[in-house]
Amino acid sequence: MATSSGTPDSITLHGLLRLLASPAVALRSHGTPPELSLTSPAFYDPHTPLEGLPGAILLGIGLHPAEPATAGVVRSAATAGFGALVIKQYSQDLGHIIAVADQSGIALLVVDDEMGWRQLDALLDSALTASAEAGNSLSTLGVGDLFALANAIAAMVGGATAIENLQEQVLAYSTLAHQPIDEDRRQGILGRQVPYLPENAGQYASVFRSQGAVRIEGVRPALDRLAIAVRAGKEPLGSIWVVDPNGDLDVVAEQALERAADIAALHMLRARSAYDLARQQRAELLRRLLEGGDDAALIAEQLGLRNSGPFAVIAFQPDIGQAAEMTLVRLLDLVTTQCEAHRQGAHCVLVGTTIYALFADVDPASSGPVGALARRLTERARVSLAVDLRIAAGSAVPAASDIGRSRHEADLVLLMLASGQSSITYASAHDVRSRLTLLELAAHFRKTPHLTSAAAEKITEYDAGSGTEYAKTLRTYLDCSRDSARTAAELSLHQNTLRYRLKRLRELFNIDLDQSEDTLVLWLSLHVLEFN
Repeated sequence: MATSSGTPDSITLHGLLRLLASPAVALRSHGTPPELSLTSPAFYDPHTPLEGLPGAILLGIGLHPAEPATAGVVRSAATAGFGALVIKQYSQDLGHIIAVADQSGIALLVVDDEMGWRQLDALLDSALTASAEAGNSLSTLGVGDLFALANAIAAMVGGATAIENLQEQVLAYSTLAHQPIDEDRRQGILGRQVPYLPENAGQYASVFRSQGAVRIEGVRPALDRLAIAVRAGKEPLGSIWVVDPNGDLDVVAEQALERAADIAALHMLRARSAYDLARQQRAELLRRLLEGGDDAALIAEQLGLRNSGPFAVIAFQPDIGQAAEMTLVRLLDLVTTQCEAHRQGAHCVLVGTTIYALFADVDPASSGPVGALARRLTERARVSLAVDLRIAAGSAVPAASDIGRSRHEADLVLLMLASGQSSITYASAHDVRSRLTLLELAAHFRKTPHLTSAAAEKITEYDAGSGTEYAKTLRTYLDCSRDSARTAAELSLHQNTLRYRLKRLRELFNIDLDQSEDTLVLWLSLHVLEFN
């Protein structure tokens, strides 16, 4: 089909860039912008001769500006008929590559280093598909204006429309006054999240299994709907749902919705691209803030947190055997959604296999809401992802410069939960302050081993070699304030057995528990060595 200022089945380079409307893709060459084919982009393969359709786009995957061979690929792509080559800059000077592109008559596009090639391919493919719909009224909408798109779909198809992402969050909805809605839609709009209903799983499964529009019968009093999955190629992006109050949306409406889905893919990709780039920048800032340092206040200001204290860090960690990459991505989405619902403005980031949530303006005296969030997330993760979570809350801190301390405390609580000494899956630093103090002491003792009681080390080594439990017996005895009855009950021992062990401890290791200072260092050392 003809496009503005283009020939049939083509689009001008500037027209494509306007459609993309993405700061992540920039034209760097200076020659006359070419006409581009509406065919899907091709991928560069160093082991296959270049064969291009006239005006096609070549994605230069693996090309590095500093490598001499890259200039040869630019010339070969131009000779093969490609209209544009896309590369990444990788913080290199592009002067020579731009000059080669200008001499060869091919457009050079540079994509942001943070954008994935797969995402760029989907974005370009959807833009080219949208260009082919130039006669469609939807194609004149500004890219990324999802609310205007929802209104246009509602008018064209004939029902109140909602556009959702894969997490069932409502990205946009129509606002045409004459179109009826039901309570499900009303709740989804208010919370910007599809309300959980038992029938949701089956309905979404039928939508994403189909390549076209699907009729969904509402569970009364909910109204019927016409729905379709939005895809960029084979990659699902979300879905569109149109209320069908009278059950009379016909085949024409289905066809209109299917056309709208192609246009929606570009809008959603554009919105996602901008969001992903911004999220990557926020994530990097948040990682630096959690690490602490002299620039914490400056980073907090960049995140809009300067005057938002007190702060608290919550850490979420799956069992080590459940930390697959895709599971972590889905878990991050789940944690982010629940934390943002719990408190507006929560910031979440994945570091290794641990997800951290930073909450601002928290109440230091109230831990109940965080405990409720932990229980809810533990259950959701187990049901929806088959993941067992450990959740730890650091203390509330007054200033951005102290956020690193709250994160450190959350890490220590996670370490304690993972030790297997307790079956609990959630704890706050406030709840286990004494054990955290011992963990901190353990770390200090490891750095300065001469502080550790020599008797405690001998007892621990003896137990390791002989399979005895003298260290545990003595530690428990001191924990119980040298009360024999309590100690025997804690260890499930007869008191005579306990007395015998204590006698052997004195004989084997020359211990005098009447020396208060030595006993204090011995007791601390036994606990420290337990953590080690």
